[in-house]
This record gives sequence, C-alpha cells and structure tokens, in this order.
Amino acid sequence: MAIFNYEALKNENERVNGNIEADSDKEARELLRKQDLIPLKLYEKGAVKNVIGAAPAKKKATKKVQVKKLTMREKIDFTNIMYTFSKSGISLIESLYFVETNSESKNIKNVSVEIRRKILAGSSLSEALSKFPTIFDDIYIGLVKAGEESGELEETLKRLSYLLEKQDNLNSKVISTLAYPIFVMFLAMLVTILLLTFVFPAFKGMYEQLGDELPLITQIFMATGVFLKAHWYLIPFIFLSILGVIYFIFNWNVTKRLMDKVGLEIPIFEKFLRFTSISNFIMVLRVAFEAGIPMVDSLMFANYTIKNIVLREAMRKVIIEVQYGTSLSASLRNSKIFPGIVMCMIATGEESGSLTEMLKQTSEYIDEQIERIVDLLSKLFEPFLFLIIGGIVLTLGLSLYLPLFQTYANIG
Repeated sequence: MAIFNYEALKNENERVNGNIEADSDKEARELLRKQDLIPLKLYEKGAVKNVIGAAPAKKKATKKVQVKKLTMREKIDFTNIMYTFSKSGISLIESLYFVETNSESKNIKNVSVEIRRKILAGSSLSEALSKFPTIFDDIYIGLVKAGEESGELEETLKRLSYLLEKQDNLNSKVISTLAYPIFVMFLAMLVTILLLTFVFPAFKGMYEQLGDELPLITQIFMATGVFLKAHWYLIPFIFLSILGVIYFIFNWNVTKRLMDKVGLEIPIFEKFLRFTSISNFIMVLRVAFEAGIPMVDSLMFANYTIKNIVLREAMRKVIIEVQYGTSLSASLRNSKIFPGIVMCMIATGEESGSLTEMLKQTSEYIDEQIERIVDLLSKLFEPFLFLIIGGIVLTLGLSLYLPLFQTYANIG
C-alpha cells in the first residue's frame, strides 16, 4: 500500500489537494472518482512527480464558450486523443479536461469544454455530441451510441479514427485531382478579362479608321472590353458573381441533379465519381456493421456519405430491398453501381459469414482503383486543358485580326 499525493477537480472548477492510500496509481484514480473528484495530478509520495493529468490552471468562473465547426484534421485529432485516453483507462471527464487545458487548437478546447459540461450534467457522450450537429454528423454520433450500448466505446473510437483518416485521405485525392484544372480555368478566365479590358480597347481607334463594319464576334468582344475598361471597378463583382453562379449551380437541387447525372455519363470521370462514392460507402458500412449496428441502419449511415444525388437515390432502393429481405449482394447488383468483382466479394462474405473481412478487402480494392483513375485523369487533364486554353486564345486572336483580314480582302 502506497501513499499518493493528488490534485483534483471538485464541483467542476474547484481545485483540491490531498493524500490517498492505494496499491497503484490506477486504483488511486478510481478511489478519487468515487469521491466525485477528477484527478489532475497524481504521484506517489516521495517519488519524482508523475503528472498524469493537466497542468495547473488559474481558477476561473464557468462560462459558456463559443463552439465553432472543427476541420477534418481537428476532428481526427480530437478522436485520436479520446481513443488514446480511453485505451489508457482514463475516464471521459478526465480525458476531456486534459484536452480542454492542453490542446493547441482553440476550437478543440471549446468543444471539449461544452461536451464535458453536458456529460457532468447527466448526458451520455453520444447525447452530448448530438448537441453539435454541425461538428459531429449522424454517422459519428450513431457509432458512438452503438459503442456505448455495446460497452465497446474504446474500440468504436478506434474505428472512428480509422474512418476519419480514410475519408481525409480520399478527400485529399479528390482535391488534388480537381485543384489543377480548376486553377487553370480560373487563370484562363482572369487572362481573358485582362485581354478584354486592356487589349481590345487599344484597337478601337484603328478599327474606326478602317471604316468597315466589324465582324459580330469582334463587336461583342470590343463592346465588352470598352465597358470593362470604363467600369473597371466592377471586375471584382463580376468575378464574385461568376463564382456565386457556379456555387448556385452545384448546390441547387435541380441543377445539382443535372450536373450529377451529366458527370456520370462522362467516360473515365464517371468512374472517378462512382468509385469515390463507393469508397466512402464501403468504409462507413464496414465500420458501422463491425460496431454491431444492424445492416439496414449501417446502410443508411453509409448512404449519408454519398454526395451524388443519382447514386444516393439508387442506394436508397438498395436499403429498401435489404429491409424487405433481399440479400445485400443481390440488392447491390440490382443497383448496377458496384463493379462485378465487388459483388462477388460481398456475396462470398455473406455466404461464408465473413462479411466484415470481405468489406475490408473490397475497400482496399476500391482504393487501388481510385489511385489508377486519379493517375489517368491527371494525364488526361493536361491535353484537355490545353485544348480549352488554345480555343480561348484562338477565339480572342481571331476576333482581333478578323477586321484586318477583312480589310485586306476588300483592298485586293
């Protein structure tokens, strides 16, 4: 039996110090928790201080903090920290207090403060997380709730950490694939506006001296250039308006559905959209099913990750079929979304009772296919963008020189 010195938190904000007898520091922490104390520091009397909790902080009055949305990286860090502490046998309250006082991210600190308060008020972790729907989605909350009910919260946090890491990696692949063409198109639009604003008006006087009627395309570009030069201060608003229109097109249900449908009809790009959606779907389905969530609920969670409206509606039919007794592999086959090899793997998993393992192999297969598709798209984007930029330059060049060609033809 050893004597431990401790510093603990009482009534959420009052710090107390004292001694306690126990066989180990783990038992000492448990004894303190039974006294409604949250251990902050604990070390054996006479030994070198071993800080297991948070660094001392000044006593401060309890006040509500402003909680902002976490980035994906912050959510991963928060989940990893909670898993690490849970694995070490440290209670939720202690873990959250440690995060609150030691995290470098203010957003993570504020979230930890509010979650800890709600748990101290009697809420479970899943109930506390549900108070922040903009931070923790239905998938996250549902998996945590399943972990609480099954008594496997530690394992659930590990699965969530894995899931978030995989989703972050997939998002990075999507962004890296689309960033280059988006940047090039933005640059092409900027150069076009600069040419219209400064180059075309410079030719206006020369064209007027020629006296001939300008071609229609030259008239359009010339009028646009003169307008932009006279009202140059409108250019930022034009840029913002164009971006606003693009955002509206990709977010309004009517246009988004059309864009999603068109995207699924473009060769190769269709595979990119479909396989990235399947990757998210399989990842969540595997983690949810492994956590003990019923298949229908797992499918519903997985379907939340699909952003393409056409694919999401097709998967809703799969959920309904499974709910009415159709096997998962047969329902997915009817959707005509998944590749044949994936269907074989899932069907094998169902028949052998090793669906979780087969979903893992399916996820790995899909990730390999995405790598190949990303590599192929990266190679195809270059000539495609070259054609677009070349077409823009050719159009602008012809509109500038067509009047001169027309004049020379009349002289001849």
